[in-house]
Amino acid sequence: MAENKKSFISYCEWQETFEELSDEDAGALIKHIFRYVNDENPSTDNVLVKLCFIPIKQTLKRDLKKYETYIDKQKQNGAKGGRPKKTQKTQAFLEKPKKADSVNVNVNKEEEVLKIYDIFVNEVKNGNHNIAIEQWYMSLKIEKGSLTNLLYEFKTQLLTDLKIHKNTLELRKHFYSWLTKLDTVGKLKKYKL
Repeated sequence: MAENKKSFISYCEWQETFEELSDEDAGALIKHIFRYVNDENPSTDNVLVKLCFIPIKQTLKRDLKKYETYIDKQKQNGAKGGRPKKTQKTQAFLEKPKKADSVNVNVNKEEEVLKIYDIFVNEVKNGNHNIAIEQWYMSLKIEKGSLTNLLYEFKTQLLTDLKIHKNTLELRKHFYSWLTKLDTVGKLKKYKL
């Protein structure tokens, strides 16, 4: 370990390794790690500890190189004299600050997004999209009625993206595309049959 370095980074991903070991071997491994980072050049006859320590040692070496690079860069900056002096004078505050423009473009976009969304929701309630919705339930293998919650989540996504649709059919295609993406990444599991 580097001289005067009093800490090291331990990674959460190491937990899986420790969980697979017996308590005795896990204890031996952590002791081995601490001996290594304290420059005690540890050795062990425990083959399991040796094998588990190899990737951890490689990670610790990479981290040490990054640390040494950082220290070198700080030394170079310090040799240049440190942070430059402030050269700009600060301006006094204005007694009457300029008012912000009252037009907010995002509000208008949100209204447009919600307008088509609300029309689509009303059409769904009136049964205008029943055939498509039935096909979605079958192809996505989700419980009937779950689209109500998903439609609400989709509304949040639309407002985040500020995606404006020309009509409800375009919005319906976007909604189904969004559903299939959720299904692909496993986010529809709680709605599955």
